[in-house]
Amino acid sequence: MSTDCKMMMSALCVAASVSAAMETRFTDDGQLVCIRVGEAVFATGGGNLWEAEFVKAASVAIAGEAGGKSPSLAEDGWGDGTTAQQQADNSKAGPAPEIVTVAAKDITSFERTETDEAIILIWRGIALGDEPDALDATITIAKNADGSQSWTLTFDNRTPAYLLLRTRFLRLNRVTRNGEGDALLPWSDYGATLYKKCSARPTPIWAHYLGYAPPVAAFFIGEDGLYYAAEDPEARQKCLIVRDEQCILFDSCPELGASGPGYAVTLAPLKGDWWEAARRYRAFALKQSWAAKGPIKDNPSYPRRICEIPLWINIHGHSDVASNVLTRAKKVFPEFTTGLHWHLWQQSGHDINYPEYFPAQPRVKETIDYCHSIGQEPMPYTNGRLWTTLTAGYLLAEPYAVRKIDGTRHVESYATKLNPTKPPLAVMCPGTAQWRRVVQTFTHRVLDELGATSIFIDQIAAAPARPCYDPTHGHPVGGGNWWRKGYAKILEPVLKEWHERGAFVTTEGAGEAYLDLVDGFLQVVERKPEDVPFWSAVYSGYTTYFCTPEHVEDDEQSFRYQQCREMLWGHPMGWFDPKILDRPDKCEILRALCAFRQANLDALAYGNLLDELRPVVPLETVPFSWRPRFNWRKDAAPVQGEAPAVIGNWWRTADGEVVLLAANLTDQERTLEYRVFGDAARSEISPHQTATLTLAPHELRRISSVQ
Repeated sequence: MSTDCKMMMSALCVAASVSAAMETRFTDDGQLVCIRVGEAVFATGGGNLWEAEFVKAASVAIAGEAGGKSPSLAEDGWGDGTTAQQQADNSKAGPAPEIVTVAAKDITSFERTETDEAIILIWRGIALGDEPDALDATITIAKNADGSQSWTLTFDNRTPAYLLLRTRFLRLNRVTRNGEGDALLPWSDYGATLYKKCSARPTPIWAHYLGYAPPVAAFFIGEDGLYYAAEDPEARQKCLIVRDEQCILFDSCPELGASGPGYAVTLAPLKGDWWEAARRYRAFALKQSWAAKGPIKDNPSYPRRICEIPLWINIHGHSDVASNVLTRAKKVFPEFTTGLHWHLWQQSGHDINYPEYFPAQPRVKETIDYCHSIGQEPMPYTNGRLWTTLTAGYLLAEPYAVRKIDGTRHVESYATKLNPTKPPLAVMCPGTAQWRRVVQTFTHRVLDELGATSIFIDQIAAAPARPCYDPTHGHPVGGGNWWRKGYAKILEPVLKEWHERGAFVTTEGAGEAYLDLVDGFLQVVERKPEDVPFWSAVYSGYTTYFCTPEHVEDDEQSFRYQQCREMLWGHPMGWFDPKILDRPDKCEILRALCAFRQANLDALAYGNLLDELRPVVPLETVPFSWRPRFNWRKDAAPVQGEAPAVIGNWWRTADGEVVLLAANLTDQERTLEYRVFGDAARSEISPHQTATLTLAPHELRRISSVQ
C-alpha cells in the first residue's frame, strides 16, 4: 500500500470491509479514499462519486418555440468522441433549457450506515435552483457473495419543478498512477485495448454503450485487479468515459425525470489479467435476453453460411465491378466462397440519399444471380439509422428524427477532407412506427426484388444510442432502455423473413444487445497493437464477428501478423480492397489461412475463445507496420510495433475439446515451451504443466490440450 494512501486512511477514513479480497474506504464526508484488492491499491484520487443534472420542467415544455441552442455540457459523453461530426440544426431550437448541476462534493449533509449486506451513503437536503431541500441522493453498495460490490445511485426528488436529465456515476479518480499498472479500456471493434504500464491519456475515451465498445474496464497492478462494469440487463443508454490519469465514470441519460441511472455499477476483485475480466463479463452476458437463443451450433434458425465464409472483399462500384471482382476472386480462391460487401448498388452515392436506395442500378439482380451461380456471396449495403436531410423525402420524415432537448433534430455529417461535400444526415428514432416501416420496406425489397441472400444494415450496433425528447414518438422521453426495444421491433420481423429464405443479416459494430437481432457484426475500425479480443472472449460461439482490414501497401510480414492474429481470434478474413487480388504473395497467405480456418470451424466459428498462448520464456519478436486502412486517414502515420515470433490461442470446440491453434509468423523453424491450458472442465492455464512445440516456417497447427 502506498504511503500517502495509508496517511489518508489514518487521518480521514472509516474502513468499510467488504470481503477478504476487496476493501473500500471513505472519508467521513463520503469521499472515496481508495479501493484495496490484495496488495494493490486503486482509485486514490478522491473527488466526486456522483454528479447529476436536473432540468427545469417548465423550460423543457417551451423548448422548440423560439430561437436558441443546446446547452453546452462539460465532459459531454453525448456530444463528443464520436466519428461523425454533429451539425447544428437551429431552425426549430428553443431557448436553452435551464439546467442545475449538483454533485457529491458540494453537499455538506452526509450520513453513512453499514450492515452485513450493504453500505448506504446518503446526501440530504440538496437544493435545486430556488427549491431548497428538494433532493436526497443515495448510493447503495450491495456486498455480493463473491466479494464484488454493486453500486446504485438513486434520488428522492421532492419537487416537480425539476427533472433528472443525466448522471455521472460511479466516478473513480486515479484508478492507477501513471506507469503503475495495466489498463483494459473499452475500444471499438474488438471491444478493448490493453495498455501496459498505462499513463495519462492525451485524449479521452468515450465508449458509447449499444455501440462498438462494452461497458467494461479493468485495471491491474501485478496480478491484483479491479473490475469496473455496468452489468445492465436492460441495455440502457450510457457512455463509459476514461480520461486524464485513469479517471473513469459512466455518463448516463435515463428517462427524463427518472430516479437515477437505473442500473448498478459492479466493482469486483480480479486475480490474473484481462482474460479474467472477460470471463467475468461472459458469465453475466450469456444469461441475458440477447443471448437467449444460445450457441449458434444449437440454434436451428442461425444461417451457418455467414460464419463459414472465410473471406470478404469490399467495393464501391456498380454491377460490372461487382461481377468482375467476384469472378476474379473465384479464380484466385476457387476452393472458397468469397463475400462481397457491395456499396453503390443503389442509384445514389455512399452517404447520399439515405434511405432512398431504389431504384437500383441497372443489372443488379442479374449480377447477384450470377455471383450466386459461381458460389459467391454479394451483400448489398444499406443504413438502418440515417436519413439525408437534403432529400424531398426528409420533409415528411423530419418529425420522426431524434429530437434533442432544445427541440432541434439530431443531425450528423460524414464529410471528410477527401469528400467535404457529403450532405448532412438526421438520426432517425427507432421508437417510431414510421422508421420501423421504412427499414422493413427497403430490407424486404433487397431480399425480394434483388434476390440477395445477405444484407448489411449499417451503424445499428456501432453508432451511439441517442436520447430523444419528442413526446409524440411513443417511447419514454429521454434515454433509458427504449432504444434497443425500438430496434427489436424493427429487426425481429426482418430477421424472421430473411431466415425463412435462408439468408442472413449483418450490421456494423459489436453492440451486444443486438446479438439476437442480427447474424453477424462487421468490425472495421483501425487496428492497434494494443487490441485484445474482448468481444470474442465473451461471445465466441454465439455470433460471428468478421473483417480484418489491411492496407494494400503493407509489407508481407505485417500483413501475415495481422491476418494470423485476427483469424486465431475467430474472424473470417477480409473487407479487402480488390487490389489484393493482384498481390500473389498476400493471396498465398490468405489461401493458407482460409484453409486452416475452414478445417477448424468447430473452434473458430462454433467454439469458445479461452486464452492466449503463454510461452514459459518470452519469444523473439518480429517488427510490423500497419498503414491506415481508410482513405480519410491517409495522412496518419503507420502503426508500428513488434509481435512474438509465434502466436496462438486456446479454444474450446463445439464438442468440448480444448485445443491450441498456433501460427509461426517467421520463415524459420521455431521451438518453444508453453504453459498448458486445463482440460474441458477447467478454465485456466496450469501454472506447472508445460509442453514443447516446434513449428516449421509459417506453419499453422492445431494441438490438443491432452497431447
